[in-house]
Amino acid sequence: MSSSSSKAYILSVILLIVGLLVGYGVGVMTAPAPSQPSPTGGGGGGGATTPPPVAGVTGTVKIGLLVDLSGGLSTYGENSKAAAELAEQQINQWLQARGEEWSIKVLVEDTATDPATALAKVQSLQGQGVKFIVGPMSSAEVSELKSYVDANNILLISMSSTSPALAIPNDNVFRFCPTDVIQGPAAAATAWAQGIRHLVIMWRGDTWGDGLKESVAESFQKLGGAVHEASRYSPDATEFSAEVADLANLVQNLVNQYGADQVGVQLIAFKEAASIFQAAAGYDVLRQVKWIGSDGTAQLSQLVENPEVAQFAVDTEFLNPIFAPGASPFHDQIVQYVKNKLGREPDAYAYATYDAIWAIAMGIEWTDSTDPMKVKQVLPDVVARMVGGSGVFQLNQDGDRAFADYDLYVVWPTDGGYEWKKAGVYRASTGTVEWEDWWLSRS
Repeated sequence: MSSSSSKAYILSVILLIVGLLVGYGVGVMTAPAPSQPSPTGGGGGGGATTPPPVAGVTGTVKIGLLVDLSGGLSTYGENSKAAAELAEQQINQWLQARGEEWSIKVLVEDTATDPATALAKVQSLQGQGVKFIVGPMSSAEVSELKSYVDANNILLISMSSTSPALAIPNDNVFRFCPTDVIQGPAAAATAWAQGIRHLVIMWRGDTWGDGLKESVAESFQKLGGAVHEASRYSPDATEFSAEVADLANLVQNLVNQYGADQVGVQLIAFKEAASIFQAAAGYDVLRQVKWIGSDGTAQLSQLVENPEVAQFAVDTEFLNPIFAPGASPFHDQIVQYVKNKLGREPDAYAYATYDAIWAIAMGIEWTDSTDPMKVKQVLPDVVARMVGGSGVFQLNQDGDRAFADYDLYVVWPTDGGYEWKKAGVYRASTGTVEWEDWWLSRS
């Protein structure tokens, strides 16, 4: 066994044993040793590595967490913050059990999904010696940060940026979620399975919204459907009466021609969807057609807290695709922690956040270094051997999650209120939707 293989084996055994002792949430496959990683951060090549020189990591390694705690993705940001807390606790238990002389500290910053704020926070974190960033959440923010993290040798892992425009090899940006090249077909297939043949798209005008809109439109047209563009609204908008009035006119014309059962609305939004629904509730025709959402609205608390908004979502069978975490023995730990903290189940991006914190810690362990560029080189191999909170996955040549199915969430009445329920799943391998029994039998 080579020295590299020995190190991989020992690391794996230690991880698995300590996992049993302290209940941490990531496992590692034991064989073979990581191959020589590509400098692009997109995958491994052939051959065994020579272990890097020991750098003697000591002290506290700071990891910045950029999340939205006050903006359009605040539900997701709160979930990710909680998941990161759990990861930090478990990693430090693991390191202590190993007798390591270092620990991690997660520094949380609220960006409110504002690109300029995100850049300022990264600059501030860098001034505190932070070389590893998890987040930010939106593609507009990641786009703003990309050149800065590349120029300053900062390793960034976003848990929820999905714009295809950011699928770039050789950079310092990784994404532990699939891109909208996969989500677009998921949304289109969901609309098609609902009987929609004329899809009206209203979307958020930013890097993410524009990219997802194009992916949905292209995918729906490939299925044989017709796409109709409604409003592209500003991310800063808070009032939507004019946009919704235009949407209602367009939908009414289509309903007059094809019938309400063949017309649907694709809404690509963040939590402003609640304000859009309040405006849309005033138009009977918008309640007559089915609506499709996206990962920007799936499981948002704002869509179940307001009865008027929630009932509109129920009436329109507002189905929202969000990537489905794979099977994991650590799933229940994360669910229980987030439920105890926030009173709700985590979304998929919380699992990705948890995995990103662990991947950084394991990369530091593998390289015996806090040099982010050394961790970058081994990150794809580390990920390929992880069994994380979001299951087993790999990174593609662009450093993004390579594949995923999509769960379909819908708002549904419960005793005294409303809740999010899983109505089905989109299988990427077949391009089809599998419905839950309760959804098929709904009245």
